[in-house]
Amino acid sequence: MLLLQSLPLSTAAPVAALLLLVAASLAFLLLRPRGRSLVLSAWPAPAWLYIQALAAVTKRPSKQKGAPAGDKMIQVVLSRAVHFSAPRLRRYLSLADFTGGTAGDVPLMYPIVEAFRLVMQAMLLPAFPFNVLGSVLGGTRVVAMRRIGAEEKLQYSCRVDPAFRTTPKGHTEVDIAVEAHAVGPGAGAPAAGAEAAAGAAAGGSQLVWRSVTTVIILSQRRARREPPAAAAAGAEKAPAGPAAEGATAAEGESVSTKPTVIDTWQLGPDTGRRYGTLNGDLNPIHLYPATSALFGFKRPIAHALYLTGRAEASLRKAGLELRYPCALTAEFKRPTLLPATLHCAWLAGATGGAKGGAAALDSPTGARFAVLTSDLSKEVLVGSVSTAKAAVDKAMAA
Repeated sequence: MLLLQSLPLSTAAPVAALLLLVAASLAFLLLRPRGRSLVLSAWPAPAWLYIQALAAVTKRPSKQKGAPAGDKMIQVVLSRAVHFSAPRLRRYLSLADFTGGTAGDVPLMYPIVEAFRLVMQAMLLPAFPFNVLGSVLGGTRVVAMRRIGAEEKLQYSCRVDPAFRTTPKGHTEVDIAVEAHAVGPGAGAPAAGAEAAAGAAAGGSQLVWRSVTTVIILSQRRARREPPAAAAAGAEKAPAGPAAEGATAAEGESVSTKPTVIDTWQLGPDTGRRYGTLNGDLNPIHLYPATSALFGFKRPIAHALYLTGRAEASLRKAGLELRYPCALTAEFKRPTLLPATLHCAWLAGATGGAKGGAAALDSPTGARFAVLTSDLSKEVLVGSVSTAKAAVDKAMAA
């Protein structure tokens, strides 16, 4: 301090800024999480996540050919059970257009909104061998063992599967699993009563919800040959692993099979920002034209997980009544530039409104749906919802 006071004002300000930068850098090095396993007592703060993201910008991938990254998986655990954020849930229900409500339950696609901060933290650990900038989502598989009440407390954990895969186009697929457990007496059933999970114990911890999201790390060599946006579109069309397996039944069907449109969405230019503020994923490609242009997108693009949640709302409004356990799978086909008009539709085998959807729920392929472009010519995502044991077991094994 005495040194700064003895310097001319024009010199002291830059020196103070430099000292502050050095102090902040040292603090970051001391506080930055290390190792492959991290236990948190609270959700990671968004500001802290983005400080880590800035520090990881220059990270170089250590593995590009899909070889397993050793026998230790990366994992991040929330050490205590937490309530859902009521304001966050209300905002999500509004944004995803759950106009009919959910009878006190949380939607299938809501727990990942709360827990995506753990996913981000896992990918920002130094042990994660890839730079997450420019990555896209290839698909998701969600299993709910029972209904989950909005008043419940859940304990979350996230792990990165070390068995990476290489797609035919040279990109790398990484599966990231998130699990939610009900903890304590009565963990097998929500506080409001209703359906108890199969095999629930009288106490302890009970798995009630699980998701596996496939993240596609774009090949750097391919990115140098084509704009990032083009590489992202190609990556989302052809996942190589479980993301592709979950949609096998739909691959034989094209849009020309005349899907039954059940809902039309008008997505505003701020849709990506609004969803990003809910789940903490303020990726530049979702924010503004100026930020998405850095990655080759003329306009910001919609979050694939948001589109899946919006599809869930449309299916419920069309009369689909969920039974448990159930599995929802979705394969992401192409990015959606915002603003956009999209359609949600039943695919063949699940038409006929509530009656057809309910009947299809019991089949291994499930009630199949798609999100289509405004002219109905292209699939943005395809998915299914099933209560069949085979479908649930397959999703749980992923």
